[in-house]
Amino acid sequence: MKIAFLLTSLANSGPIIVALDLVKVLMEKGHECQVFYFKDKMALDFPCPTKRLSFFMSSFDFDNFDIIHCHGVRPDLYAMLHKPLRCKTPVCTTIHSFVFQEHAYKYGPFVSKITGRIILWATFRDNKILVLSKHAKNYYENYLPLKKLTYAYNTRVCDMSASLTEEEKKEIEAFKQDGDILLGANCNLNLNKGLDLVISALPFLPPNVKFCMAGKGVSRKEWERLVKSLGLEQRVLFLGSRPAAYRYLPFYDVYVMPSHSEGFPLSLLEAAAYGKAVVCSDIPIFEEILTDEEVVRFELDNPESIVPAIQKAIENKVLLGQNIKRHFEKEYSPQCFRDRHLKIYQELIGIV
Repeated sequence: MKIAFLLTSLANSGPIIVALDLVKVLMEKGHECQVFYFKDKMALDFPCPTKRLSFFMSSFDFDNFDIIHCHGVRPDLYAMLHKPLRCKTPVCTTIHSFVFQEHAYKYGPFVSKITGRIILWATFRDNKILVLSKHAKNYYENYLPLKKLTYAYNTRVCDMSASLTEEEKKEIEAFKQDGDILLGANCNLNLNKGLDLVISALPFLPPNVKFCMAGKGVSRKEWERLVKSLGLEQRVLFLGSRPAAYRYLPFYDVYVMPSHSEGFPLSLLEAAAYGKAVVCSDIPIFEEILTDEEVVRFELDNPESIVPAIQKAIENKVLLGQNIKRHFEKEYSPQCFRDRHLKIYQELIGIV
């Protein structure tokens, strides 16, 4: 099968990482992939030919592929505007988040109503719209044609042989002393991620419990002020943006994900692949994909409940880690990810 991926850029962001993982697992099975992108941000290295497109130039040959798979509003708009009416090649797209919720955190509630509708409108000519969970499918049934909607769970393809540089290792080992318990999070630092709840919980946890964040974002300065106001400078480490941040997972005792909203959390899948105990919020996506045997939940409406949740995860970290790793391998492995997408592609082109 010959598959074209239309991406906004090659930046190190969630939707592009998903596309990269999909390209990798498809090529392993002999499928031919090509990637086309619009913005000149090139942080990720794809194992297939890549080419930059001009949004206003119809230089892309839709007929040259069996499937076109878009990731992002710009690729959707490009396909909508430039795909010839006579072209029979199916176009599918993946929506990676709950757009109205995500944009409300980014741009405010009023602007999000406009930007969210633009994203949905851009899928008008797509033959199939993939979302990341059953919950997301139910959510989008209120906005998009039911016959176009389906879902496909994410995976993560981690290079388990990748390790920290000597400098990175010295930094984390200087922070995590013998006897310390390290909570970790690898993500964008924005209000939606809820990491301020972990910071605020630290004064109620033993002094050997510390917190490390790998990532950058608009909330970092605000959270640094929170750390300072609570006198936690020796217990919280902001690493900043790090390539392949999952390399830090071996140093974490518990992975924390107190998100207010998520599409399908890649960093949680990384933690699962590494067999790490996880504390997460009680939002629907986590309820759908993981059981209480695999994670410890707390109530977002009761932020103080994160403290006993962290304590429970620390006490049961070995068993929790074993359970979540087993669940990842059964339900969210790269093979499951590939097989689900191939089934969708085959249905689109009439191969059943």
